[in-house]
Amino acid sequence: MTDGSPSPWWSVPQALVWIVTRRESHVLRAASLRTTASLRRLTGIRSLSGSEEPPVTLAAAPDELAQAWRTRRIALYGREWGKGPSRSIRGHRRLCLRDHRGDVCLGDRSLYFDTRRFWSSLSVRADECRSCWPSPVNQTSPTSRRLAGARLPSDHEVLALIEEKRKAFRAEHKKAGRDVLLRAAMNHFGLSQKVVLAIWNSASRDRKGGRPKKTKTENL
Repeated sequence: MTDGSPSPWWSVPQALVWIVTRRESHVLRAASLRTTASLRRLTGIRSLSGSEEPPVTLAAAPDELAQAWRTRRIALYGREWGKGPSRSIRGHRRLCLRDHRGDVCLGDRSLYFDTRRFWSSLSVRADECRSCWPSPVNQTSPTSRRLAGARLPSDHEVLALIEEKRKAFRAEHKKAGRDVLLRAAMNHFGLSQKVVLAIWNSASRDRKGGRPKKTKTENL
């Protein structure tokens, strides 16, 4: 969401990250990703290891999600043929998740994927994912008290993360405005919008008045 609050909808990459990690913080980090292949760029992603169920890897997560959809434990929404409004997709045994033209899609296993009916711009309800793959009782989202006791990142670390995200968006030919970059830093470090905005405003700007200007220390 634009105000930093949790969204009731997740993309398929976000749903896959939840299935693997069961951590909201990792789901937020995947908000800008559009394909299953792009999940390999996320660092620190580890499969949940518990006594109740075996861990799910990123490679196996698409099949887990597709199976839950086929058995109607969750609903998948998407645009048929990549057009029109997003609607609930009916389950079909032969359909699978796969990357196609920069987006994760649902379609036939045929080699000629786009010659048969497929759906893109896929999304799922976040609460359905949480219900279908619940997090352990002893694993909760970070509270303000825990965050207060943790080491706060330095301004340099926050600005370095923003620059890293800006380059990643540019590599994917996506716009990375101030709000998008600030939200990425908020999600990564668990900081409030007020704190991240203050760090952004305190940084010197380049001539274009856009991204923070690099210091000599950063260029070393």
